[in-house]
Amino acid sequence: MNKRFFFLSLILIVFVQFGFSQTILWKVSGKKLKSPSYVYGTIHIQDKKVFAFDETVTNAFNSCDAFAMEILMDELDMDEVKEAMFMEKHTIDEFLTDEEYRILDSIVKEMTGTGMLMYNKMKQFFLSSQLMQMNMSQDMEMALDLYFLNMARDAGKSCYGVEKFSDQIDAIDAISIEEQVDMLYEGLTDTTSVNSDAQFDELLDAYLSFDSEKIFDISNDTALPAEFNKAFLIDRNKGMVKNFIKIAKKESLFCAVGAAHLVGEEGVVELLRKKGYTVEPVLFKWNIEE
Repeated sequence: MNKRFFFLSLILIVFVQFGFSQTILWKVSGKKLKSPSYVYGTIHIQDKKVFAFDETVTNAFNSCDAFAMEILMDELDMDEVKEAMFMEKHTIDEFLTDEEYRILDSIVKEMTGTGMLMYNKMKQFFLSSQLMQMNMSQDMEMALDLYFLNMARDAGKSCYGVEKFSDQIDAIDAISIEEQVDMLYEGLTDTTSVNSDAQFDELLDAYLSFDSEKIFDISNDTALPAEFNKAFLIDRNKGMVKNFIKIAKKESLFCAVGAAHLVGEEGVVELLRKKGYTVEPVLFKWNIEE
């Protein structure tokens, strides 16, 4: 699979490693929860199709007193974000030959209109994410998780993050800078893969149909470093569950996190079950206009 959209692969693909039930909405109840709470698997894009969930999702959202997302985006310290996005002591060109850097510069210039000089100190994860967003449909003004946050604010709900921004940064930094640059270069120069737009369309279709087998087939040759997978998914899942429970004991909670975090033996759903909570799939349909 073309690794140009590494971040997309992370969000849409990694979750199929352990299988995926035919829903992305789960009801959490039992133990000391006074009212049911919900977890919902999001995809961090602005394509209108992923906003077309039916009233089942809306009703679940409305039934809760509080909303949570991975990081509470409207309370982020932007100075902290800017500091985290860039390498303090290194630049991308340090890890490439002159010819490799020239090739990378040409590709980035074609995609953005600006060469690598502007991005030379940016960490691979953030640069890949930025390049990915430039090539994706942006029917809506914001990504799905921010849409839920705005709904929650408008409804006067309590709003939380189930992790800190530093948790994500620590996970990203689990991979060496050299490995990150290698991943960036490989992804942008891979000419053996099929058209990336077609790949995205396939992945989106699979997400909307909850088709884990299809996603696995598409992503069969995608390889994420094991240490990154552990840090970015498994370790963070445990923290998310801890904070989810802490909030849900006080207020009924609708929690929207990337679909990659929900499933698997060490995913959010299974971790909640291991702690004694009843976690049930809630089926719903999409109302997508042709």
